[in-house]
Amino acid sequence: MSATAGALRTGAAILRALSGASACQLHARAMKLGLLPSCLHLCSDFVKSYAASGRVASARQLFDEILRPDVPLWNTLLSTCARSGYPHHALLMASSMVRAGSRPNDVSVTSLLSACAWLRSLVHGRELHCYAVRNIPVLDLPLLNALVNMYGRSKRLANARRVFIGIGSMKSMVSWTCMINACCENGRPAEALEVFKEMRLAGVKVDEVTLLAVISACTMLDGRSGLGEWVEEYARENGFLENTRVANALIHMHGKMGRVRRSCEIFDSISVRTVVSWTAIIQALALHGHGVAALVRFLQMLRQGFQPDEIVFLSVINACGHSRLVNEAHQLFWSMVEEYRITPWMEHYGSMVDLLCKAGMLEEAFEFVLAMPVRPDPVIWRALTGACQDQGNAVLARKVIDHVIDVEPDHVGNYVLASNLYAANEDWRRVLDVRMEMEAWKETSRYTTGISYVEVNVEENAGSLPSSTNDAYR
Repeated sequence: MSATAGALRTGAAILRALSGASACQLHARAMKLGLLPSCLHLCSDFVKSYAASGRVASARQLFDEILRPDVPLWNTLLSTCARSGYPHHALLMASSMVRAGSRPNDVSVTSLLSACAWLRSLVHGRELHCYAVRNIPVLDLPLLNALVNMYGRSKRLANARRVFIGIGSMKSMVSWTCMINACCENGRPAEALEVFKEMRLAGVKVDEVTLLAVISACTMLDGRSGLGEWVEEYARENGFLENTRVANALIHMHGKMGRVRRSCEIFDSISVRTVVSWTAIIQALALHGHGVAALVRFLQMLRQGFQPDEIVFLSVINACGHSRLVNEAHQLFWSMVEEYRITPWMEHYGSMVDLLCKAGMLEEAFEFVLAMPVRPDPVIWRALTGACQDQGNAVLARKVIDHVIDVEPDHVGNYVLASNLYAANEDWRRVLDVRMEMEAWKETSRYTTGISYVEVNVEENAGSLPSSTNDAYR
């Protein structure tokens, strides 16, 4: 037992064992040997193992069995939640950690700032920043980088820049990348590229993540000043074109800028393609009306054994819409639902309705909307009524409006939609009828009209009131 226990106590032995057995099997073995939950180091390794396989609930269950977890073990759980798509849980765990008498350290704060960044929670992020300043003697580089990232994603670019400048000569590749991303997050792609130039002048090595952020900035600039070609040339000179993720980003960038031929050339040069690669090229073709070519790429993707997802189907249905490929779009929609068992998003339904409307098949579009298993959103109804109006089909337009009001008689927006439609057709009698219906609905409902007023030129004997509307708001 002692030999086995000694082997299991070391993290290296656990990692070696994980290659040949599941974490559950090792967990059960360690429990039988009496090593858990007393061995905190071993518990930490199991928590990390469960998190790596996506079993956050198992990690939490094991953690709850530990009587007095130390700060490193708390940090393991916080990091697990923050990195595994459970940022809310990370913040809740921090509260539990404090109540249990453990004081968060720099590692704890770094993980929690990451959770705040995902949630875009400026309030909690600022609280953590204040806590760190008051309680941590020296803010290390990972924590400062996390602050830049948190402020950037929380739309506080000035705060992110202030922290970034304060890092000084300690800036790492991650620091620069966080700042570039912060600029992009706040709609400042030109500033992002300026930061990148400073990064290169500082001699800092550029990695895949940094380059992806730069490509994103170029995409936001829509190819102005030839930046798209420049960033692709930089990627080629530094060997990044062999990276599939970088190639995918370049396909998307060129596609958005209208250089579809270049997108196709990069796609054809990729040695290892992913579903994202196929999605990027299909979107590039669809965006510029190459519906048949997009459909051909989709069929090639299927022949090569790739499993399409919701985004791929949405892209190729949109491509069919641009080229009026109605039958093909119907077949794709049926295949998505029946063959691949994918539940359509509202965007899929909207794309089908838009396609049918553009093809002049308004009755078919209306029937399609009526057959939807979910309630259509206002965008779909507006698209249908707008198409009826544009194509002069007043009869169907009235049928659509009447149906919308019958389904949701208590929704004031439906009456407004009907009134606007009739007004556009100069059917003033129907406009008056709808307005009267709307007024009657208001009187019989709990609908309350918001009213505000400002007194102007009040006489002096009314008392000492503000002399102007401006004064009233001071």
